[in-house]
Amino acid sequence: MFLLQSDIFLWDLSIIILIVFLFSGAVACLTWTKRHPHKPLQKFLISIAGLLSVVSCCLVVYGSFIEPQMITVTEKVISHPLSSPVKIAVISDIHVGAYKGEEFVERVVKRTNALLPDIVVLPGDFILNHDSDLNDLRPLKNLRTTMGTYAVLGNHDVGEYETLLGKRYTGTDRGERISSALSALGVTMLRNDSKILTLPHGKIAIAGIDDIWTGHADLTSALAGIDPTVYTVLLSHNPSVIDEAESLGAHLIISGHTHGGQVRIPGFGPLSKLPTSLGQEYDQGIFEIDDDTTLAITRGIGESSARTRLFATPEILLLQTE
Repeated sequence: MFLLQSDIFLWDLSIIILIVFLFSGAVACLTWTKRHPHKPLQKFLISIAGLLSVVSCCLVVYGSFIEPQMITVTEKVISHPLSSPVKIAVISDIHVGAYKGEEFVERVVKRTNALLPDIVVLPGDFILNHDSDLNDLRPLKNLRTTMGTYAVLGNHDVGEYETLLGKRYTGTDRGERISSALSALGVTMLRNDSKILTLPHGKIAIAGIDDIWTGHADLTSALAGIDPTVYTVLLSHNPSVIDEAESLGAHLIISGHTHGGQVRIPGFGPLSKLPTSLGQEYDQGIFEIDDDTTLAITRGIGESSARTRLFATPEILLLQTE
């Protein structure tokens, strides 16, 4: 799919230009040092520039074509008041389309099934854009759980986007079609709704809301009828839901959306501004919001904008309760 789709053509062309530029720079530096062996200071500086060009070129190739195809499992332990342990696998931001297709989704499903999860949750952004083929999501029907698979829609699914400069714009809303397609695959869609699951020694509630960028997210409806004593998991694609005090009625909030920044600098964090209202520190991982509410943000498995992931490997997040 490289260079073949109009929506990503400029991104892919930029990657090619960057690789050619860096490779050419490295060759030029090597050539100069060979032709000027008697200029030690200049030779040293040019050699450093050449080395930086080589390293940068390797990083671009790795981040564009290798790391995005990797799948890692990140295991986190969270506490809950039930005596029955629960394993929740989180697969978010699949973004099928130009970058990720059916074969990759199938690999993710197989890796997830090997974890023997009790519950699988899919916190939205199933597609990249309006051209994405929903048939690429078909492997999700093979997810194996003991208590079901549950999903909410993300902003890409309903045609709400944001540019790299933070400007919002609206495209094609495919939310209803995606919901129908996933339901046909055996996925329970939670659109401002909830389900109560029975454990051997108690109950657990799985609630979910529509993406908050649409303005249709309804926490009141999603959490309605849930006994406050029941351990409640809230699915919200965007972690900014914690800005709403009502979200703290959930014990565990699971989100995606950030991609972990998609390109990260080790020891620093995301290179670009995250598309949330929470700040750069809420990029990925587990956050204790208060004594009763935990927020889990996964960096997801797909890409948007450029096909690049760097030091933000696609992940399946496995939450194990104790």
